[in-house]
Amino acid sequence: MIELSDLRFRWHRDAQLVLNIQAFEVRAGERIFLEGASGSGKTTLLNILGGVTVPESGRATINGTHISDLNGANRDQFRADHMGIVFQMFNLIPYLSPMDNVVLPCRFSKQRMAAAEQRSASVTIEALRLLRHMGLDGNMVSARPASAFSTGQQQRIAVARALIGAPLLVIADEPTSALDHAVRSTFMDLMFEEVRANNTTLLFVSHDPQLAARFDRQVALADINGASA
Repeated sequence: MIELSDLRFRWHRDAQLVLNIQAFEVRAGERIFLEGASGSGKTTLLNILGGVTVPESGRATINGTHISDLNGANRDQFRADHMGIVFQMFNLIPYLSPMDNVVLPCRFSKQRMAAAEQRSASVTIEALRLLRHMGLDGNMVSARPASAFSTGQQQRIAVARALIGAPLLVIADEPTSALDHAVRSTFMDLMFEEVRANNTTLLFVSHDPQLAARFDRQVALADINGASA
């Protein structure tokens, strides 16, 4: 699902390398726990995988497509069709309801809309199913703006948005950081249930080592990134 080869990135020509990854692969359906210190290049790597940032050299391949070789518009469409991303700051549209936030990826991707409609009778019903599965009451997710919800609730809304339409790859940047310890385990169970059902590949970034054992593989960025050596 993910293949990196000779990937290098720096912020400008005279700066030190942020990323220098000779080779890294993730199999389809694999669930990877990625760890690394603050400033180690994790977010930069996620941005390259998501097609938001282009590497200086080398290739980032997602499901056989060299995303780093696509132009900006094609990278945006590829991301919309094939990836669900949970941003560290959530990036919800604050004045839209949770329901409207969750269905948004399907507005940009006919492929994900079709997948959502295949799973449920409509995109709206599928969004409601995911929100309820994430522990959000169906009576409140369509009437109130996302900004009216707690930080932990917004984090769960962001995960539901990433999962809708069965994307091939979900990239999650600290998706449990705002969750209480008491609900974190239940939340992880729910997210894993969704990715297993769709054979979705999960790249999960976290500073919480207690979660690592739940994943197929734990990867330290320092072990694959020569720039941090």
